[in-house]
Amino acid sequence: MLLIAGFLLGALQSVVAQAPPEAPPPMPPVPLENGACLDSLRAVPKVLQSPAARSSQIVRIDEVVSTATMMPNQVIGFLYTTADGSTWLGQRSLQYISPASAGAVNQILASTHMPNENVSEFPPESRYGVPTRYPRFFQVRIAPGAMEALRFRLQPCVAWPPGRALPDPML
Repeated sequence: MLLIAGFLLGALQSVVAQAPPEAPPPMPPVPLENGACLDSLRAVPKVLQSPAARSSQIVRIDEVVSTATMMPNQVIGFLYTTADGSTWLGQRSLQYISPASAGAVNQILASTHMPNENVSEFPPESRYGVPTRYPRFFQVRIAPGAMEALRFRLQPCVAWPPGRALPDPML
């Protein structure tokens, strides 16, 4: 009996050794509306602002991370890249932004906003509970040396897969 058990064990080991290694199961596609960007005001591939057009659909979101000593590695806002290549700065959702974060992201906006934009800081979304209807995103141009001088860095958060067609923005 012991001899038969040893023979079966040896045969089983040789079969297992010859079997090709199992490939890891394929990773399920990650929805673009979850993960690190959950506290952003918009998600990929939604339209940044009205009117709904393909050129204003978001194709990439980068976190704006502070490198200042008072708030190291804290996300203070998001940089949205639209299908037309323009970049827009936005704050975090209100429940995630602190007064220090608001001051830091406003410093970045004041230095990088487009010349045709007359606003250099984020106005309040509501005043005494009443919506102000002020814009929530401002077009910016980040100059090559601006990140170090303003003490922030961009950290990739989520991007639309290259080569994949954007869905209809009206849906």
